[in-house]
Amino acid sequence: MRHLLRLSYALAILLTVGAANSAADTITFDNSSLHPGGTFTIGSDVTFTNGVVDAVARILPLAGFNITGPCGEAPTATFGCLNLSTGNFVGPITSTTANDYAYMGGGSITVTGGIAGLSLPNSTVLFSGSFDPNTNVILQFDDDCVSTPAQCTGSLTGTLAPGSLNPVLAAALGVSPNSIGGNDQSLFVSFAGISMPATGLSPTGSGEGNVNQLQAVTPAAVPEPGSMFLLGSGLLVLARFVRRGR
Repeated sequence: MRHLLRLSYALAILLTVGAANSAADTITFDNSSLHPGGTFTIGSDVTFTNGVVDAVARILPLAGFNITGPCGEAPTATFGCLNLSTGNFVGPITSTTANDYAYMGGGSITVTGGIAGLSLPNSTVLFSGSFDPNTNVILQFDDDCVSTPAQCTGSLTGTLAPGSLNPVLAAALGVSPNSIGGNDQSLFVSFAGISMPATGLSPTGSGEGNVNQLQAVTPAAVPEPGSMFLLGSGLLVLARFVRRGR
């Protein structure tokens, strides 16, 4: 009996303290099967329209859903959509030897699609946000662009500002609907078919996107800590009751 009391006290303390110290959660929107699709356009800013997003997942504990919608290449245009724009062109990044160009943050980022298990139709906005206005978005042309410009590939990466998850999706994943922004929250998009600009010129052109991933970080999960606190409190009461009964 004494051993049971000690175990009850220890478990109750762990649960109640653990509920208060729950870590932030990472939510990933992904083109997990690398479906091609979407138009990547470079001009005074960078835009990406109708890129493919086919899944969303919470990393720990693992939970996720497939996303459906009208995006992707025919005849398999059945996936969710990623649309984005950056701020205006800043200039080439001369501090490295890479083929990098900077764009202002801001702009917009939207993920739309349907989730059958949550009764969300294909037109549902699943995430909305923007790039961090205080950091640049980086457009990078890969090394193969130097030798084969017609087959050029590259990527766009940037840190995100705070954004919003669809409340139904957030509840199903057990997270807050508000993302917190910062360095742990990012977007990566790769493209193909855009030539690298000549020295001294800004990049222009359009091509196809093929790898898309957006990571949003939310505050500590809402429902689970409350439930654990109640369970921990109940175990404390039970332990005291058993001790008093002796």
